[in-house]
Amino acid sequence: MNPETEAAFCSIPEVLLMLRAPGAGWLSTLLAALDEANRDPDFSAAHRAVLAHCLGDQAVPAAIVDAARQRIVDFERSLSTQFEQESQASHTRRSAA
Repeated sequence: MNPETEAAFCSIPEVLLMLRAPGAGWLSTLLAALDEANRDPDFSAAHRAVLAHCLGDQAVPAAIVDAARQRIVDFERSLSTQFEQESQASHTRRSAA
């Protein structure tokens, strides 16, 4: 069987077994990230098409990798800022009570 098409035929028990392997760190990380993305309404069909295309090509162009990494940094900063604001608001509410 072709490795590219073999994954399409993996059952849930087979994938669970794959995830137990010592080298499955990236597989587990990507599957978890995909699950999170699919829960986000901003993750559109166009986004899924880009992801599918990159997986099919088995490569991501360097310019896209660089832009994606920068977007991750920006995203982490926004999450950190949001967390700090929520934490300060919570602290302020507790102090006022």
